[in-house]
Amino acid sequence: MSEADLTGQMSRQNSRGTDLKTLVGATLGALVFVYALLHVGQVLFLWQPPELFRTLHLCLSLVVLSLVGHQATANAARRILCLALVAAALAVLAYVFVMHDALINDRLFGPSSADMLVGVVLLVSVMLAAQGVWGFTIPALAILALLYGYFGHLFSSNLLFHGGMSLERLLSYTSIPYFQGVLGSMTGLSGTMIFIFMLLAGLLKSTGGIDFVLRLAGRISGMSRGGPAKVAIIGSGIMGMISGSTVANVASTGTITIPLMTKTGFSPEEAGAVEAVSSTGGQFMPPVMGLTAFLIVGITGASYSTVMLAAAIPAVVFYVNLILAVHFSAAARESLSSPVAQEVGDLPDWKTDIGQFAHLILAVILLTILLLQQVAPSRSAIIAIGFLAVAEIFKQLYLNRDDLGRGIAIVCHRLYEGVLDGVKSGAQLAAVIAVIGIIVDMMTVTGLAQRLSHMVLGFENLGLFPLLCIVAATCLVFGLGMPTPAAYTLVAVLGAPTLVSYGVDLLAAHMFVFFFAAMSAITPPIALASLIASRISGGNYAATAMHSVRLGLPGFILPFFLVYYPEILLSGDNMFATLLRIGAMLVFFFALNIVFAGSGVWSSSNLLLRLLLLAVAAISTVDIFQLPIVLMAALAGAVHFVRQRA
Repeated sequence: MSEADLTGQMSRQNSRGTDLKTLVGATLGALVFVYALLHVGQVLFLWQPPELFRTLHLCLSLVVLSLVGHQATANAARRILCLALVAAALAVLAYVFVMHDALINDRLFGPSSADMLVGVVLLVSVMLAAQGVWGFTIPALAILALLYGYFGHLFSSNLLFHGGMSLERLLSYTSIPYFQGVLGSMTGLSGTMIFIFMLLAGLLKSTGGIDFVLRLAGRISGMSRGGPAKVAIIGSGIMGMISGSTVANVASTGTITIPLMTKTGFSPEEAGAVEAVSSTGGQFMPPVMGLTAFLIVGITGASYSTVMLAAAIPAVVFYVNLILAVHFSAAARESLSSPVAQEVGDLPDWKTDIGQFAHLILAVILLTILLLQQVAPSRSAIIAIGFLAVAEIFKQLYLNRDDLGRGIAIVCHRLYEGVLDGVKSGAQLAAVIAVIGIIVDMMTVTGLAQRLSHMVLGFENLGLFPLLCIVAATCLVFGLGMPTPAAYTLVAVLGAPTLVSYGVDLLAAHMFVFFFAAMSAITPPIALASLIASRISGGNYAATAMHSVRLGLPGFILPFFLVYYPEILLSGDNMFATLLRIGAMLVFFFALNIVFAGSGVWSSSNLLLRLLLLAVAAISTVDIFQLPIVLMAALAGAVHFVRQRA
């Protein structure tokens, strides 16, 4: 074959590869809108039975992830695998829809051979998709859960032994025909609620949400000591309110805030830690709480407004402490802020910002009002999405009234980017939540969750505090490497029932495990949030993780306050006692911050003062001393303020 023939053949192969990639891209572009509309239709009209919709949601999520993976890789083998996963997901979807009546009515005592084959294909496809997005940890846990379900009769330990499950029963409880496991209620929640909020988050980002948040944060704190870090804290906290993923929050805001911090004197490890902890704390912030608020509502039966109010004070205390930690650290090193406007953009006057971003503010306010009015969360989010989309259309058409074609192009681009971002994020969470469904159902069906809860409760003779420490460690271990909603779902099965059995308030118990599930994002050895932040900053991962743990200390201590003083959750009638507890908690963290950071008169050489502050922190947790401690702290603050004014 001549050189010209070889060149021609290579050119044709490249052309076919380009054509295939273009076709896949076009398919993905059309699919995201179909995917979104099907989900909105299910929420509004319930157009499919729950088990069919769960199958549709999961299979289309696998298709989306596979098409995205095909577009993102140049490896031929991986592209073939992605297309194979698309075919497998569509085949499973077609089979379940065609055989739905038979699966529901004729498979009460077990699956047919064809059902088992389809179930295996679905399980393998879901685990491959989850591994591609979240790594090996979660699929590996699911595989161990399946092996435990099958070989449980071989264990001699009373804790681990169970009667064992046949292959038919194992597949039935993890896929079809019982529609559990990957097709269980958690997948339904992912499709009817979590995805809708991810769609809203995607549209908020594409219509200027990140710019608005960073401008707002820059105005609030940009020129104070440690200003760039405070911008990251406030910005990531606001974005985290509607983001269902700590990692996604770090990746979106961290690309702006981390370089800003490193340019103004923070080390790469410190900058990465600030962003990681700030994004983690965003999972505590109402109104959405990283989408976990709705899971807590579903599991505890508490009203949404009760859960949102319960999270309000702990979230505010977390961020106040984080801002203080950064402030004292910057003051101790005489590190001052630089003009944040150079990085965030020249900050125009307030009127310009309000005119540009008013629709974003109104969309979030509308969502909050609807949720407080007890409108179903998914419907509330859909209404907010509709308002946001219509407002963006009118805004762009008005701004480009002299060139309507340009305005329409901008609107189409922004809406497409928002829907694409929301669909991708929703599909990623769908895959991991489906895999978590395997773990949860295996633990429940085999009785392991109940036995673990009973075993931990066996430590009740040691007292409440040791029991809380054991549950906290369990939550951190089982939450490693998982997004917050999935981590909470798993630890809610393991830890919360134990605490409730001991006598802990139901909501306090679930808030306790929720906090630790979220904090697993910055807990070594996995610490996903710290890992992503260190990649952006270029810093050392281990050092970033350790800085994150130190900065995030309130997140590890706050849950204990919630159990011992449940009035902090705003569930009591005694407002004075509630305010006193909150004041004592603020004094506690304020004292600890000065001890760990040091600032001006609070220098590291003043050991006696540091010991005194440690004593103040300890005393503030004792009931009888809380009132005088809070009053003295308030008096000291007032004197300091008067002197500063003078």
